[in-house]
Amino acid sequence: MNANRRSILRWLTNRVATYLEVPVHAVDAMVPLAELGVDSVYAVSLVGDVEAHFDIEVDATMIFDYPTLAHIAEFIDSAVAQQASAA
Repeated sequence: MNANRRSILRWLTNRVATYLEVPVHAVDAMVPLAELGVDSVYAVSLVGDVEAHFDIEVDATMIFDYPTLAHIAEFIDSAVAQQASAA
């Protein structure tokens, strides 16, 4: 995993830990978000936070298309890289 993706994953893990009011170490990046307790309200919040923080457009179905934080980090890393290369 590259440093950029690791940084993205750390940010995502902190966001989800905040939503769920659990310690960061309790959030496993390889466990589907639904199993961690992320409901539709948190999912919509996460999409909005990702869009605002990374300045990318994200489909509202992101957590269904990319069910784990590891998958979401990979998606964000690719989207940010594509946006940078298009600029």
